[in-house]
Order: sequence, then structure tokens, then C-alpha cells
Amino acid sequence: MEKKTKALAAIAAGALAIGIALSVASCALRSAGTDQQAVQEEAPAEEAAQGQGAEAPAALTSYELACSKGWKSDAGSLQMSKGMVIEKGADGKIHVLTVSEVEEADAGKQAVLTVAGTDEDSQDSVIWTLIFDRSGGAATMSSDDFKVSKKYSEDVAEGTVSVSGMDEAYIGLVGGDAEPLRKALAAYMAKNVPQASSASFDGEASVDFNAKTVSAAFHADDAARTVLVVTYADGKFTVSG
Repeated sequence: MEKKTKALAAIAAGALAIGIALSVASCALRSAGTDQQAVQEEAPAEEAAQGQGAEAPAALTSYELACSKGWKSDAGSLQMSKGMVIEKGADGKIHVLTVSEVEEADAGKQAVLTVAGTDEDSQDSVIWTLIFDRSGGAATMSSDDFKVSKKYSEDVAEGTVSVSGMDEAYIGLVGGDAEPLRKALAAYMAKNVPQASSASFDGEASVDFNAKTVSAAFHADDAARTVLVVTYADGKFTVSG
């Protein structure tokens, strides 16, 4: 009887040990599953945070914007790049400033560019002061240090902008000729949306019979899809954005 009691006690103890082991294993599995789920949930959150923390492309500096344009005067032309300022006279003679450093002081749509470098004509180290003015009409670039002309105006490349989507009905409302409209858009885009090369008509026009105006919207092909509003009145086009 005593041996039977001891045997039953041993069996009970074994069963208890197995039960405890199974319970521990079950808890461990649940814990592992919970941890794995937490990791899976955290991963997308971290990816989203990384995406939100991505920096937007930096805007062009005034000097970089000036480099994206062509410049002209009655006396010649001006070209600017990261490493050079080049003047070319009507006689074909070229004057080069090799640029080593540029400092900017911006005030609204006017910027003072202090350009240090080497005058290739004299091989002297020089500092030129350029005034980049975008306050009205075509932008200008002026400097007492220039050799060909003291002031240049933005060379608006009207031929580089294409306009699409215009139908005969709309063209009929704006004088029957699309070319003046294209030139007006090209002039505005060269100054205000230089990264765009085309504009498309959105298909709708608004006519104000009292004011005798026709207004329509176009979309430029830049990354922001800039909306350009074209108003036709008294035979002329006005573009705003």
C-alpha cells in the first residue's frame, strides 16, 4: 500500500512538472508571437518616420538662378556658370572671370552677388559686385565691373516653350492667332517657371462680356504643375501664376 501511494505521488508530481513545462512553453510562444508582431508593427512606423523626415530639394540660390538664364545687351552677351562669368562683345571678343567664391545678400526680388575670382584678362584676383534684379519685367544683371556692358537683360528664349491643348473655339476668342499667346506664356515662364518647357490648356475659358476679357488656365510641366492664368483683353495677353 505504501509503495502504491509513493507511485501515485510520483506520477502526480510528474504530471504537475509536465503541466508547468507546457504552461511555460505556451507563455514563451505567446511572448515570442507578441514580440514578433510588435517588431512587424514598428517596422512600417519607422519606415514612415524615415519617409517623413526626408529633406525636400533645396531651392536655387540667386546665383544658381542667374546661371540658368541667358543675358543680353546691345553691346554683347553674358553667360554665367558655377565656375565662370563670361562676357562676349559684338566684336566677338571674350572676357572671362574664373569664379572661386560667391556671397549673396538677398532683399526680396533683388540680390547683391559678391563674386571673387581671377580676371583672365589681367590674371589679377578681383572681387566683382553684381546686382541681380527681378523686381519687374525681364530680370536684369548689372555691375560696374563688367567690361562689355554695365547692364544686361534676361534673354527670354520664346522659341523653347510649347503650348498644347488649345482648340479652335478658344483660339477664336483670343484673336484667332495662337502665336502671341505662346510668346506671352514663354516670356512669363522663362522668368517665373524656368524649369518648365511646355504648358497645356485645361479646356475651359471664362468670358466676361462687361469687361471684354477672356480668361483661361494652363498647366506648366514643372514638378509642381504650376497653374498659369492667361487673360486676353484689348488684343493683348497677360499671364499670372
